[in-house]
Amino acid sequence: MRKFLIRIFVFACLLFAVDALAGLVFPKLVADAKGGDNRRNNYICEKADEDILVYGSSRAIHHYNPLIIEDSLGMTCYNCGQDGNGIILNYGRFEMISRHHEPKVVIYDVLPGFDLTAGDDNHKYLGWLKAYYDRDSIPQIFASVDRTEKYKMMSNLYRYNSRFVQIVSDCVRPLQSSGINGYRPLEGEMDRMKISKKKAAEQEVRFDSLKLYYWRKLISHRGNCRLIIVISPTWDGMRQDEYLPLKKMCEENGIPFINFSNNPKYLRNYAYFKDGAHLNSRGADEFTRDLMHELKKNKILQAE
Repeated sequence: MRKFLIRIFVFACLLFAVDALAGLVFPKLVADAKGGDNRRNNYICEKADEDILVYGSSRAIHHYNPLIIEDSLGMTCYNCGQDGNGIILNYGRFEMISRHHEPKVVIYDVLPGFDLTAGDDNHKYLGWLKAYYDRDSIPQIFASVDRTEKYKMMSNLYRYNSRFVQIVSDCVRPLQSSGINGYRPLEGEMDRMKISKKKAAEQEVRFDSLKLYYWRKLISHRGNCRLIIVISPTWDGMRQDEYLPLKKMCEENGIPFINFSNNPKYLRNYAYFKDGAHLNSRGADEFTRDLMHELKKNKILQAE
């Protein structure tokens, strides 16, 4: 029994030492990342100081060309979109950026599944915030998703456990770049054989109260920043009832709500899409130009 207890004690000490070492090594690796998502995420959270910031999911990162925005408006721009993420992550990033910089404009590309509706596990939106848990306001976001997260975050291994390989890779030899001002264009046209023209039966829309909570916080905490909500094109269009709560918030707060989801120019136009949900580089450039024209025409934004 004594030997068994000694082994447990030794194992616990080793685990504690490894965890402490991870707390020293991995933050430095993240900070020194040469490319990939870790360099990009670190830039967004620590250094972004552009006039215009684009937020949203993969439809943000692939649909908005910052170079066209800069050329059109005469302001600097960075694309902060993140694959598979929505308002919970983006609010956290906005909070961190606002500690050192207030952007003039935030363009937010909305996708209901990540930004508004219920049904998925909100824990997944905490992943890119874990390395910055000790920053102001970030622990509250974790607690709002799961009160037990504060105990899990005491472990450095837990903070980085899902990205060990990617962190090392991004620091030594990144498998992908950080993008063009954060923007990652998709090349090629969609495979027509992989698209079903039959839409699935529409189900009742259920909204996620936590996601709506963070929309209200973003709207109320935006300060002097101009917030613009955009729904970018989709190959087969989108339901409009999935946006109703956000559209109402925008109307109540004088926030522009621009909907390209069913725009006939893009609807079922294979030439502009990489797949059913994402524009290719040609479509992204065309959409970015169309959005700039819309903003200027309606005097939402003007060139400086």
